Amino acid sequence: MTKRSRPAAAAGLALGAALSLLGTAGTAEAAPAGTNGHATTVQAHSNLRDAPRTNSRIWGTTTKVTEAGVECYTRGQRVTAGGYTTDVWYLGTVIDYDIGHIYNNVWMWGGNVNVGADPAPGIPAC
Repeated sequence: MTKRSRPAAAAGLALGAALSLLGTAGTAEAAPAGTNGHATTVQAHSNLRDAPRTNSRIWGTTTKVTEAGVECYTRGQRVTAGGYTTDVWYLGTVIDYDIGHIYNNVWMWGGNVNVGADPAPGIPAC
């Protein structure tokens, strides 16, 4: 039997707990806590804006794939990026756990919101 130090054993337990939590991420059906609407994620490095156009104020930029609750969509500025073009923008709440910030009532360009289609079925127009 191998003798382990307490710090190593504690680190192993913490890693196991973290991995078990990661295994359940993404299976939730409801929007993230503190948000309304349809649960989704927003891609890393996405600008969160105060209006559905690229020249509007940026409230923040996601640091990684981030949880969001989308309330509705509208047709705004048509944008092409990464080979994808859409004029659909989603209004909602984005929670960036890395920096500990919640962005309420921000617009996200449809190409950055992971909903499968623009506009996504089941999400109402604003």
